[in-house]
Amino acid sequence: MNMKRLLWGFILIAATALLAGCGGGGGGTSLMVGGERATQDLIDALQQDRDDQETRANTAEGQRNAAHMTLGAIRTALGLMADADQAAIETAITNLMNRDPEDAIVAQLRTQLELDADATPAMIMAAIQGLQDMAAMLPPTEDDNPAATTAAGTKRMAIATEAAQAATGGTVGQDGDGGADAGLGGSAAPAADAGSYTLAIERDRAGKTVTVTVEGATDADDVNFVQAGVIDAQTTMHTRTMDAESDGNVMEEVAMVTTDIEGPTATAFSMVHTLDTSTDTTNDTPDATNEAIAVDQTDADIVALVMSAAFVPGAGDSTQLRFAFDDAATTDMDEADEVMGTYDGGMGTYRCNAAAACTVTLDSDGMITAMSDGWVFIPASDASVDVADGDYLHYGFWLKRTTDSDGAVTYNEVETFAGSSVPVSGDLGAVTGRATYNGGATGVYVRNVTGQDGAEILARSGHFRADAELRATFGQVLADPTDTTSGTIAPNMLNTLRGTIDNFRLSDNSDLRPGWSVALEGDITAGTGTASGTAEGGMGDGSFTATFHGSTDPDADGTADTQPGSVVGEFNAGFSNGSVAGAFGARK
Repeated sequence: MNMKRLLWGFILIAATALLAGCGGGGGGTSLMVGGERATQDLIDALQQDRDDQETRANTAEGQRNAAHMTLGAIRTALGLMADADQAAIETAITNLMNRDPEDAIVAQLRTQLELDADATPAMIMAAIQGLQDMAAMLPPTEDDNPAATTAAGTKRMAIATEAAQAATGGTVGQDGDGGADAGLGGSAAPAADAGSYTLAIERDRAGKTVTVTVEGATDADDVNFVQAGVIDAQTTMHTRTMDAESDGNVMEEVAMVTTDIEGPTATAFSMVHTLDTSTDTTNDTPDATNEAIAVDQTDADIVALVMSAAFVPGAGDSTQLRFAFDDAATTDMDEADEVMGTYDGGMGTYRCNAAAACTVTLDSDGMITAMSDGWVFIPASDASVDVADGDYLHYGFWLKRTTDSDGAVTYNEVETFAGSSVPVSGDLGAVTGRATYNGGATGVYVRNVTGQDGAEILARSGHFRADAELRATFGQVLADPTDTTSGTIAPNMLNTLRGTIDNFRLSDNSDLRPGWSVALEGDITAGTGTASGTAEGGMGDGSFTATFHGSTDPDADGTADTQPGSVVGEFNAGFSNGSVAGAFGARK
């Protein structure tokens, strides 16, 4: 459809129809506007709009105004009020066609919308809806929130500072010395001692718990992080708000964390705990029968795994329970008393397996504080233990912003971070072949709107989520192991990491999708298991860093025969209408 023709063509519809209604020499329906017959002044105005329409359609402002004005011309031509909705427009078109199937106004509507001569009112309305959608998509012509634009400008500067730090070769995550890549807590946060930042992630059957804490901070001081929101199943937001300063400024820190941690897995008891104590004498020689686990009463963490409804304070002030076997049959441990209970969540029974009575000491709340030597736990045949996910990724950003007494927001610093619960892969020199990694990305953005002259009209900022796909090429794969020249991978592709971050979902306007895409292209440093390179969004040179995680030698035989299981990293990029800084995590 010819947009320019469409935009001023509807003006002809209104003008022609109005002329017909005023005795202008044409047939058609007599039109009413706002309850009064259209005046010559209105006709002249519409004709003047047509004269300069093409000029105004060449600018973003002109296109927006023309689209809205064209819809107004349709309403005018149909004799409707300026706020008439789609249903009213369709009813008016239907009424015209019912009175006269060849109605001139309907015919002109079909022509200007480039529809067939037999187009129904529904088809005409579909085309009009397309025009309305076009008007809605056109950029704004003025800033309705200058304060948001000013704040976005400070975030843009913070993103640029983070990008410059990353370009100096910073490592992924917190380095703690105010260096190239500070991560959580920013450049002022120490790596240890008072003031250090800690990220903890856990998940049990009740759900996921993500906490961000600051060493030395207390809830009473109102300087610890609190969870402020759940963005989606993997992402949470945490904030730390300080007391107002003497001049009324309030400093706030925000951390957004994405993690792919999964719920615990029910695992057979014997796969988690070694059963190394026999509870009878039937098969004690030459080896124990692996029927039970001895409770190490000297380890508080192990004592914390012990639970039984039978372990409660005794009569009076007594806090000890005694479970003794028959002293006359000290070699027959089968006759020892047993009580039902759980160990690390697994069902079974506890038994005293010692030459003296076994005791349990509890506090006034009924919590076990001590156990004597000799206790063993016998798991049920189908006992299982919930094993927490020990292989998960995390990535996100931390920022600091200040709100002054007038409500103006300044973004002081932005830092991104990424990591894994499993160790880094380390030397990848013996790893070969290609691998694809898929995951997500989280970060901050600034999105701006510019006019025809390239000047910024407005800017908005917030956080984003996106998809990440990376393709790693490690060492050479030989078609013939006996021939080192028979490589199947082009030499220029060896030890490279490439990929894309796209499908950006922005926090403003209900997950607005700006159509951004970032192309990653870099080299793997095989000796350290890291990678770095460019991150191109179409405007300027961005950068990325990455680290591979997971063992490449599962057999521990000294030979790397497995590709890393995951990769995490950070990136920054610029677009024609915005910029981003974020972090990603992906699995093979």
